[in-house]
Amino acid sequence: MSHRFKFAIAGILLTLASALFANSPQKVVQTLEQVLRRDITNPKDSNGLYLRIVPASPEETAKGKLQLVEIESKPARIKNIFLRELRARAVEPVIDVAALSERGKLRTISVKESNLEGVMDAENFERMLAELKATKDMRIKVQITDDSKVVLRGVLTLLRINNPFEAVCRPEARDGCLYLKIEELRVNGVGAPAFLVSRLEKHINPVVEPKDLPFNSPIKSVRIHKGLIYVNMPPAN
Repeated sequence: MSHRFKFAIAGILLTLASALFANSPQKVVQTLEQVLRRDITNPKDSNGLYLRIVPASPEETAKGKLQLVEIESKPARIKNIFLRELRARAVEPVIDVAALSERGKLRTISVKESNLEGVMDAENFERMLAELKATKDMRIKVQITDDSKVVLRGVLTLLRINNPFEAVCRPEARDGCLYLKIEELRVNGVGAPAFLVSRLEKHINPVVEPKDLPFNSPIKSVRIHKGLIYVNMPPAN
């Protein structure tokens, strides 16, 4: 057998072994944990994120199916979303192994049940709006009122002129997303017409979508209580 042929066979075997290792159940779980810990952090404590990944059978896990994933942190940051408290749970998620291993992306193909519960205050909401592409230049300050409204104060650019605005909004869950419904808008201290209200709503909404959250968790409810926004959970007493 020629040396060239031996090297070719060795290369093929090495490639096959690498492919098998890349898709091994252990590697899938390890890479998923790395990606989740990169995308979800505890801003106050680098060790404060609780993460539990329960694999399925070795064959299923290698293909991207897991039994359970649980995440808890207080506080928490999910990319550009800031929360005082986070609890997330995904039952039987199926993830794209190629996207995970090759691009470091968590892409959820399907999930039996996915739920995220979170608490957000005015500062959290303000920091989120400051980092979102659509609103980062609007210099928005946030106030959560006693009558369960979110008030945004910032700058709205019209005809290349920056105009101060105040928008009184009601947060709501719609189509699995978090929206802000503007109930009153004043620009330069004057009530704004309906077309301008619609324009601003389209600009800032949806504020949060399932694709922004781990395992595409839908937002089913939004409640305000004592200056805090509760997502998918009842307010604390």
